[in-house]
Amino acid sequence: MGKGILFVLLASGAWLFFNKVDVTGLDPRGVGTRLEGRSVVRDTSQIETRFARVSSLEDTYVLFGGDAAQRHNQATHVSFAGLPLRHAQAIASRHPDFYMCKSPGAAEAQRLTESVNVVVADRSALSELGDAIELFEERLAQGGERTCVHVQGSSLAVDSVRVKENGEDLTAQVAPLYARSKLILAERVEILDCKALLAR
Repeated sequence: MGKGILFVLLASGAWLFFNKVDVTGLDPRGVGTRLEGRSVVRDTSQIETRFARVSSLEDTYVLFGGDAAQRHNQATHVSFAGLPLRHAQAIASRHPDFYMCKSPGAAEAQRLTESVNVVVADRSALSELGDAIELFEERLAQGGERTCVHVQGSSLAVDSVRVKENGEDLTAQVAPLYARSKLILAERVEILDCKALLAR
């Protein structure tokens, strides 16, 4: 479950790779994110991506996969597939095993699961998201309980993407790659007990 959903999360990285944008390190002093009022800037060694804050955001997701590996010269830090808790609770009331592929609720859960691309505000948010995805993978391997993550921040829209060295504008090529996903700024992240939340 979720393999098709995660495909779009890799698209921006694939575009940059095949167009031979060199990959070097993130800012070693931080996460390469600047908050400038209603603007959010993701600044890497070669690429600058500007986002506009669309609205404030506070959501809880049941995780179904993710990638928190270090991302060089990409517009976001983390990606994950998550089922919003409100949908998960509704499905769980009818199909408590909805996260199992053979469950009658699996198809509905997959349809409502969102592809989420995340720009993190700081190292704390990045670390917590990484821990959540790692915990999800450990529990999945053990056939254990689900992992939930609560995120506070803002929903985002791409304003511009440019190569810093020569000013080349990549917005028209990169922005559409995020059209099928949800873009967010994560300022606060917390791992929650899914079992208790789904029982409500």
